[in-house]
Amino acid sequence: MNLIAIETSTEMCAVALLNKELKQVAPQKHAELVLGYLQALLDRQGLRKTDIDGIVFGQGPGAFTGVRIATSIVQGLALALDVPVLPVSTLKNLAHQIWFRDTEQQQRILVANDARMGEVYWAAFETKNEQLIRLSADAICAPEALNTDGFDVCVGSAFKSMVSVSEQVEVCDDMLPDAITLLDIAEVEFSSRAQNIIDIQPSYIREKVVFS
Repeated sequence: MNLIAIETSTEMCAVALLNKELKQVAPQKHAELVLGYLQALLDRQGLRKTDIDGIVFGQGPGAFTGVRIATSIVQGLALALDVPVLPVSTLKNLAHQIWFRDTEQQQRILVANDARMGEVYWAAFETKNEQLIRLSADAICAPEALNTDGFDVCVGSAFKSMVSVSEQVEVCDDMLPDAITLLDIAEVEFSSRAQNIIDIQPSYIREKVVFS
């Protein structure tokens, strides 16, 4: 199955196809880069857009502009190509990267990203029996309200300075969601969870959004 993956919900702009990825940390340039990356990957594989069987994308939460760009591009492609779409949480993307380092290890993972306006987006996960299990829905809160007790790994930009963590906890504060991880997730979930694009909404979490 030829799936394309698009992730632009943070400063990382990433597009992947058939386990090949083009990505760049490029704030404010996502709209300029995505379609060019996609065409370059299609050309490398000798494929046309009509050969695409589906799309997986990062639906947020994240930077409002980045989430909106991904959603708009995916809507246009999915409608034009008449293909199903799998939306994936930005926070789950980061948790999956931690889990994928050692799928047999059992650990609890707290993901939290800077949501601007003095708040953080967060979600909790657990790796158990070689599976990544979600423990909470994506949510938003003040940094001081985030409880890190009982977690083995804390991942995301919120842990750079917004949220304090004990020395016993592993911190990955520079990890960004990417497109190749979306393809890993889609390999398991696409057949059962992909939807028509008209039924998919971006995940902003916060009712009041700002351009970021």
